[in-house]
Amino acid sequence: MIRASLLAASVGVLALVPALPMAQERAPMTPLMEQINGGKWLDPAEAASLRDELFYQRAIDAYFRTLPALNVIGMRDGSEAKFGAGYNVLPIWKDRMDCRAWVPTPNADVIYSMSYLDLKETGPLVVAAPPNVIGMFTDFFQRTITDVGAIGPDRARGGLYLLLPPHYDGEVPQGYFTLTSPTYNVFLFLRTVMPKGDGGPDPAPAVALAEQTRVYPLWEMEKDVAPMEFPNGSGQDVNMMYPIDANCATSAGTSRAWIEGAR
Repeated sequence: MIRASLLAASVGVLALVPALPMAQERAPMTPLMEQINGGKWLDPAEAASLRDELFYQRAIDAYFRTLPALNVIGMRDGSEAKFGAGYNVLPIWKDRMDCRAWVPTPNADVIYSMSYLDLKETGPLVVAAPPNVIGMFTDFFQRTITDVGAIGPDRARGGLYLLLPPHYDGEVPQGYFTLTSPTYNVFLFLRTVMPKGDGGPDPAPAVALAEQTRVYPLWEMEKDVAPMEFPNGSGQDVNMMYPIDANCATSAGTSRAWIEGAR
């Protein structure tokens, strides 16, 4: 049952993994084949069993390779279902995270801000990052595009980051930290540190710093730029975990356009 479920769940993601070349049905005999099977073809039942095992192992490999993308899909879908979608929507856990937010590897030591940008829809995006953040932009497969903050190019001073979609060949203006994403999806992830307050860490200054973030399309007229929204994620029941059943194939399929840029 587990093997059958894994094979079914992997159908939608196998297309994302380059297939291994299949041997021709009647390929020339090799010395190794002669040693292993005395120069004879395998029994049909044994050959079928080996093919089944090959497909099973490919399904496992496809699932493992796709887990980083499924993780972002789960976070994006859960966040947008709860807080809304758009380049201007940046949920902030203003009172720190707790157990009501189902998110991979969170903690309650910092203030989290996370959003999901679609460069296929918007084209190049500008992100005005505040100073003194600890963050990053990653692509769809969680490969870091750049760090933001102390170990990023702005060196904790803040700055304007220009995110370009895959294969972009348009004009690129000066004055930005310019980066090209391998995928149309970009995960915006910022942490802000809480200073010491009366009786413990004070989240208010860290939240105020995060709310200085601005995201807008490069070529959009200012009057048409959507105002930023900073919904509070704290105290909200939100499931941002990745699917662990056959829905992983559905999630990967509906997000195909986000993946195509990586090819």
